Amino acid sequence: MKKTFLILAMAATLVGCASADKSAQTQPKHRNVAVQTYTFNKFTLEETINKIKTLGLDGVECYPKQRLSDKFPGVLTNQYMNAEQKEFMKKLLKDANLKLVSFGVAYANNEKEIEDLCKFLKEFDCKIALTEAPEGLFPVWEKVGAKYGITMAVHHHTAGKNDYWNPDYLLPLIKDYKFVKANPDTGHSARAKVEPISALKKYEGRIASVHFKDQKSFGNIKNEPVVFGTGALNTKGMLEELDRQGYNGFFVIEYEANYMNNLPEVKACVDYLRNN
Repeated sequence: MKKTFLILAMAATLVGCASADKSAQTQPKHRNVAVQTYTFNKFTLEETINKIKTLGLDGVECYPKQRLSDKFPGVLTNQYMNAEQKEFMKKLLKDANLKLVSFGVAYANNEKEIEDLCKFLKEFDCKIALTEAPEGLFPVWEKVGAKYGITMAVHHHTAGKNDYWNPDYLLPLIKDYKFVKANPDTGHSARAKVEPISALKKYEGRIASVHFKDQKSFGNIKNEPVVFGTGALNTKGMLEELDRQGYNGFFVIEYEANYMNNLPEVKACVDYLRNN
């Protein structure tokens, strides 16, 4: 009888462990999710944070031309704010339990401007600056980035302004740097007729941050963002590829449509990343 009880107890334990393992395998991976505030470019940063603070985000990516607040007419959210304005921005973020995880697309034309930008980001404990800096400034970014602990992530739009949309062009330019990496944008890749999963594979080990997007159609130069999982791009495949790489950076949502009322779409994108 005692032996039978032990066997039953062991069997129950094994079943319980197997169930726990299966449950763990079906749990979606926690992804670091942020919103690029250009998504709400018709609003001030203060209004934007009030909109997104209930989305359960891990962070926010600000850009330098957004108005800070109606309390500071004409003031933009960048390194040229004075001390009072910076403290106001810090309080906005703190009260919403949001961290500034990246900043850009920012422009700095020489070493002094790069250093000013890095000082600003360090003050906010922000580690990533997005730029489309000319390749001649990459060595300067490497030098200043090492000094402040800031990684410059090369952003790209679609074909036209530069060739950074092409991973075969960009990778040789950044492969030898520690503080200069890539910021692939899956939407702009698709617009430039670059298959996003293929691009992500090429960027392996060189990705600082990702602008994660879905598009209504592939290869259309027009910007046609849609909620993740409802468009032409293989969003699950992109997630699987980044998971394969062990990517643990931020998935930044930049929803460039329906600017006056796109919070429902942004929420749906956040939910998608939380559930996949």
